[in-house]
Amino acid sequence: MKRKRIYAVVDIEGTGSPANKNGITEIAIVLFDGNKIIDQYETLVNPKMPIPKYVAKLTGISDKMVAEAPLFEEVAPTILKLLQKTIFVAHNAGFDYPYLRYYLEQAGHKLDNPVLCTLELSRKAFPNLVKHGLESLCDDLKICIDNRHRAGGDALATTKVLELILNNGGEKLAESMVKKDFCS
Repeated sequence: MKRKRIYAVVDIEGTGSPANKNGITEIAIVLFDGNKIIDQYETLVNPKMPIPKYVAKLTGISDKMVAEAPLFEEVAPTILKLLQKTIFVAHNAGFDYPYLRYYLEQAGHKLDNPVLCTLELSRKAFPNLVKHGLESLCDDLKICIDNRHRAGGDALATTKVLELILNNGGEKLAESMVKKDFCS
């Protein structure tokens, strides 16, 4: 019997890009077995720097909200444990994976999970759709996004996109798009 895959659907909110000049303000991880959510984690993170006004306006995360939040180094062991033996999934994994890898390395940990990008996957699964950004995709697929631009809301919406693809014959497509050595 084939071992069931566990997908760790991750979303990160940060102060900006690149990671080495910015900070994480929020992270959410949804553990999904292909059929159901088996665990969820979400926390604000103190980025140790001011949040730019445009980012605060977009995410709704303020300096005051993160002032008493844990530092990334404090939540890193929990994050690492949740990601253990999973496929790292994100909508635009080219942002979330390197960002999280950088911060885990700064905290003395290594991230080397196989990676699945639902942005790339949705382009193959739904080639007739014009836009594949999370909000447009969810609108077209009638997936409700609660708390848009917050890590928990976006991670749940991404999980629903993945679930829709997997449950409609997209398992082989998703499997073929998992990258073992993701260096973006």
